[in-house]
Amino acid sequence: MPRRGRHRTRLPLRLLAAVAALLVGGTAVVLGGNALAEDKGGDSGGGSSILSALTGGKSDGDSKDSDESSESSDSGDSGDSDSKDSEDGSKGSEDSDDGSGDSGRSEGKGTGNDGDGNDDGGADKSPDEAKKTGDQKKDDADKQAKGEKKVEFAGRDKIAAAGADEYVDIRSVSRNGNIGDGGSFSEGSYSVDCGVSDHNNSDNYMAAPGKRNGAQHVHDYVGNTSTNANSNDDSLQAAGTSCKNGDKSTFFWPVLRDLNGTGDDVGQDGGSLDGNVGRKLTPTSAQLTFRGHGDQQVEALPQHLMMIMGNAKAKAQDGKNANAKYTCTGFTDRVTDKYPICPSGSNLVRLLDYPSCWDGQNLESKDLRSHMAYPDANGRCGDGFKAVPALRITLTYDQPAGRAFAIDSFPDNQHDPATDHSDYENMATDAQNQAGADCINQKKTCINVAG
Repeated sequence: MPRRGRHRTRLPLRLLAAVAALLVGGTAVVLGGNALAEDKGGDSGGGSSILSALTGGKSDGDSKDSDESSESSDSGDSGDSDSKDSEDGSKGSEDSDDGSGDSGRSEGKGTGNDGDGNDDGGADKSPDEAKKTGDQKKDDADKQAKGEKKVEFAGRDKIAAAGADEYVDIRSVSRNGNIGDGGSFSEGSYSVDCGVSDHNNSDNYMAAPGKRNGAQHVHDYVGNTSTNANSNDDSLQAAGTSCKNGDKSTFFWPVLRDLNGTGDDVGQDGGSLDGNVGRKLTPTSAQLTFRGHGDQQVEALPQHLMMIMGNAKAKAQDGKNANAKYTCTGFTDRVTDKYPICPSGSNLVRLLDYPSCWDGQNLESKDLRSHMAYPDANGRCGDGFKAVPALRITLTYDQPAGRAFAIDSFPDNQHDPATDHSDYENMATDAQNQAGADCINQKKTCINVAG
């Protein structure tokens, strides 16, 4: 049976018992100031440090910030290293002996990492900025100036717009047909119609589970209507969907903005506070199509398979895992990783190509990548991996004139077009997944398979 990777879940019962004993002994401290329940940034070694140690979060003195994948994943502090959590291990194959997996997804938690294999410390315990008093905000600012408290949302001191050299006239791009990973398809496909945009937020439950504004940029969602920071398999299964065939999968990517417009999130996290300004553009079309590749038959996608494509931190990480692809209608044989300036009558197109080789065991992995791989140039999967349907999301937009557009990004990634990315969890039924694979293997073209 496919399994989840090993990730942080509830605290071990023995640890809780020990903590309970300590708390009983410290009743006078709790009653005297309720220090464990209410952290207002007091002395070091106080309530916040204890709470952080108990919850798996980070103390005020920790040097790393908790953010999204690389995703972003559709992502996290761009300065994080690639070191793996020594307790959890780097791959889901290191599950417990019963093979049941231990991701804690049923408790509203995902991988607890930033999409590059870095531990994000779990859910964000910081109070909502909107609920802080003036004194709390002043205290935060004073502590940050003294280097005493980590910044809740990193990189805001590096906000900048995309540079002029990150745009290119599509007519000057050579005819190449495709660039980067994926995108080499064979006959047979199935598509699902989920509309063009269902809702927005700046969360990422896969890479920053439970963390408000974990992405620090706004995502556009189609499919599952409930996706937010606290999503898990149970909540997604209980929710509605924008997909016409009832598929409850969730698909999301950073919004594209008209920089000459005004957004509805000025002064908000994920919006202008994180450097994302302008009017959000809704795609004129969002095509979600799964295709065959190479000469291998594909296996049906397993339900609850999670995957990401691209890297939301590609600029800060020297292009690592980047897979951005842009083109224009009428020029689709010219693909670039820069923002294309399309001529009059042509529209902007984003191509989001997902990996389509699965390790056959794990539904996710700690780095959100290791359980999946891209096929080679001929569309074939490497040893140890099985061919599954290749998802390509094609987004088309009415493009603003000139260079007045950009995708949302982490503040320190400065809207670099190479940071384009997308996240997906398969919530289709087993019957739908099998019917889709049959369409591909029989070289048919199917839409909204019902199973």
